[in-house]
Amino acid sequence: MDKNNRRAKDSRWGIMPRRRNPQQESQNTEQLSLDFGSIIKSATVFSREDLASYDPVTRTIDIMSRIVDSERAWNTTIELARNQLLEKDPRELYLEFLTDLKGTIEQDSTKAPRLSRLLEQVAIRGFGMTYEQIRVHNPRQGGTGWRVDPFNKESISAHLEKHIVGKYFLNLISADDSIWNGVVPLIGSSDVSQHRSAVPIPAPFFRRRVPFVLNNSAGTLLKVEQGKPEYEALFDPRPDDELLQWMLIDPSYQEELEPEHYQRCLASAMDVGQYKFDHRYLLKPDYKPPNIILRDGSLFPQDAYLDNFILANRRGEFTREAIRELINCLTSARDAGIIYCGVAKSVQLKVYSALVDWYISKYIDKRWVAGNYTLNDGQAMTLLLSSPSVISDNLRETICTCMIRRSFTTRANLNTKADLNDLNSYFSHYENLSSFNIQPFRQLCDLGHLYMFFMGHCKSPELLLPRYDFFYHDSLGSPESIMKKIFYSLQYSTPDIDEDHSFMIDKKDEPVMFLIPSVTLQAHNFSKNLGEFITEQTEDRIMARYISYLSQLT
Repeated sequence: MDKNNRRAKDSRWGIMPRRRNPQQESQNTEQLSLDFGSIIKSATVFSREDLASYDPVTRTIDIMSRIVDSERAWNTTIELARNQLLEKDPRELYLEFLTDLKGTIEQDSTKAPRLSRLLEQVAIRGFGMTYEQIRVHNPRQGGTGWRVDPFNKESISAHLEKHIVGKYFLNLISADDSIWNGVVPLIGSSDVSQHRSAVPIPAPFFRRRVPFVLNNSAGTLLKVEQGKPEYEALFDPRPDDELLQWMLIDPSYQEELEPEHYQRCLASAMDVGQYKFDHRYLLKPDYKPPNIILRDGSLFPQDAYLDNFILANRRGEFTREAIRELINCLTSARDAGIIYCGVAKSVQLKVYSALVDWYISKYIDKRWVAGNYTLNDGQAMTLLLSSPSVISDNLRETICTCMIRRSFTTRANLNTKADLNDLNSYFSHYENLSSFNIQPFRQLCDLGHLYMFFMGHCKSPELLLPRYDFFYHDSLGSPESIMKKIFYSLQYSTPDIDEDHSFMIDKKDEPVMFLIPSVTLQAHNFSKNLGEFITEQTEDRIMARYISYLSQLT
């Protein structure tokens, strides 16, 4: 047996809690009260005329034109923006940006609805500001007067100062051979794959297929010996009963859960699997751990809300388990001094892109329409950071964005629901409603902080760039030093093309592909191939048991 299999054999995965009695579950929860007054007050109100004049075809064409115009402007307008943003203080820019948004929202009611959403996306969802710092008030029913109140400029400025790292909005960065103290870093990665299959059941009167969903994780270690990279696969290849407890989502989940809960459960199951793998194989292994982990996907869990944490069903079980496992990963990374970094491809935030859009429209091209349709951060930063004049052939020098600090409290939307300086009062309310221990959730609010940034990988924007999210704790060093170590790791884990996570409208169209670290791509390939193998084995095991069951009936 080779050393990979020996490691696999030693693996012990956590057991998913078993199915509960639905009647017992319902006794553990209490319906939260709804304040309809505040809901209606915060809602966007459209008049009959607004809806009558809405043309979905025109709106779709506007969005398509916006994307095309952005790409056409890559080597002209966007190049000018790139050069200027290399000399602009991001804290001053974001303060000016938010101030301008406030003025336009209050003065131009036709633009106010979409710009108010953009302000929320940047200030509240992105930077984690609170409604005590900045808040948009919709007009009263039948009115047109939008207000941004409060707009605490001093507090907003202090918040930006605390949450932005970097001298300029865009910064040049060079590979520093001394950043790892002369040691070639050991680089790890992981990915999780989800496989949906069905087993044909030859029943006496009609044929059926029983569906199931299988999750599996795998990873790799990248070692550089004598200047040559070597990848070592890390995985557990045998789907024994203990392992299948969290891997296999059987048909009973669909019977027990509403469709939305079921889909969220599938997402959380992937988080659970990858966190467990990271902790067992990369952060606390039986062998020398890596110096840095470039895992596929963002660090924060997909289901991050406290209301879902206390659900008394299987979705709640997986949400709780994902958060517990993430805490294990973060504490292990902190204690061992390991850089724990996510490589996120499916990016929805518009924190960087909204500012670039605004900057171009104000300072470079007055015809540029800001806020009409803003690209997400991944799309916009791919255009902005892909430069033949800046990125060197061997990636010894590139360009990156400033870093923005984002906390789990922002991901969990607590900055809009609670006083972040007095979370104990908010949590006490939930502890009175639920029998579940919410201490893990509280712990993650204290521990869960990351910095996110983008950096250029290639000279043209044909391949989308990922966002890098790394866990931060004071004991790990400065955010700048961690970013430099991540960049230097790419000297060994050179970016490669990921075609499996592409987006395409039709099979005839060319896919949109990503450029990610090679170690991350290797982990994905290992996970996908292993999952296909385990899925086949699982189908065989289910079929064998079914045949055995039939033989007992005859």
